[in-house]
Amino acid sequence: MSSSDDALDRYMKKLTELQYARQETLYSDEELKQIAFDSGFTEAEWQEARKRAEKQKQRGKYHIVHANWQDAVEELEAACALTPNDAEAHTMAAEAYINRGGTQQNTEDFRQAEYHLDQALLIDSKYENAFKLKRELNTRRKILTTQTHKSTRNRKLIRWMILGGIALVVIFWYFTSYNSMVNAEEETIEAWAQVENVYQRRADLIPNLISTVEAAADFEREVLTEVTQARSQTLGNPVDPTELNPTALRQFEQNQAALGASLSRLIAVAEDYPQITATENFRDLQVQLEGTENRIAVERRRFNQAVQAYNAKARKFPYNLLGFDTKAYFSANAGAENAPNVTFD
Repeated sequence: MSSSDDALDRYMKKLTELQYARQETLYSDEELKQIAFDSGFTEAEWQEARKRAEKQKQRGKYHIVHANWQDAVEELEAACALTPNDAEAHTMAAEAYINRGGTQQNTEDFRQAEYHLDQALLIDSKYENAFKLKRELNTRRKILTTQTHKSTRNRKLIRWMILGGIALVVIFWYFTSYNSMVNAEEETIEAWAQVENVYQRRADLIPNLISTVEAAADFEREVLTEVTQARSQTLGNPVDPTELNPTALRQFEQNQAALGASLSRLIAVAEDYPQITATENFRDLQVQLEGTENRIAVERRRFNQAVQAYNAKARKFPYNLLGFDTKAYFSANAGAENAPNVTFD
């Protein structure tokens, strides 16, 4: 396989993944081009891919004219995959699926046709050919339904079946959506637990640090007292992970920031005592605290990402009907995306 084919495979795979993630969002020509370049395309290969898509579209049109529906579907699917923002390609693909579905009495083809028509109208909401084929698709479906269901059903039975189906859909939707929101909330709780773990790790290191610096008889007691009180304040005010409201999170941040600031002052004062800084235990604690501060920054960011995903879901219809409250982020003020910094210079 040539490098060009490799790049094309990567492009198609990447585009499929992105389309699945974004679904209702269109890609501009520039975005498609950038995806192609990120997949290893050169400008010449990108242009060649566009030409290939155009040739596939033309061959698909030829097969439609000659009623070769299978060949038309294959060519036009390939064209749509390469150029997903081509309304004409999607419309012709829908036409091929409609005719193949009508010939083979295949409802799956009709579903594929509907998908391509929806894509075409998403690209161009006034695309007349797509509206025309929508009408034809509805007609074909009615014909197929008539052919498939030859016996006449009792209308009252159908009414009750529809109502029962709607009830089942609503029940299924409710439990599925509720469970989905619970899972999203659990992810935020898990992320919060990781935040607490790294902050607890920092708090657990402080007694050892205090014991180490107390080796200097004349060490400033005021600084030690400040660190001890700040640590007690953080440990004495835990946050309920199911109640991550702005007030609770702001208080948590303030307590942790105060502890971080007092810890920074403790380290700064300790630097004036060579008999402390020269000890292996002090240096080891410095390394551990540095690592902990880095982990704090990472876990705060991961927590914010989990909350962002949860909040986005909680606000969207129909999940917003379930009554789940949004949760607070860590502060977005300047520098708040990082944990309180402890300097060991």
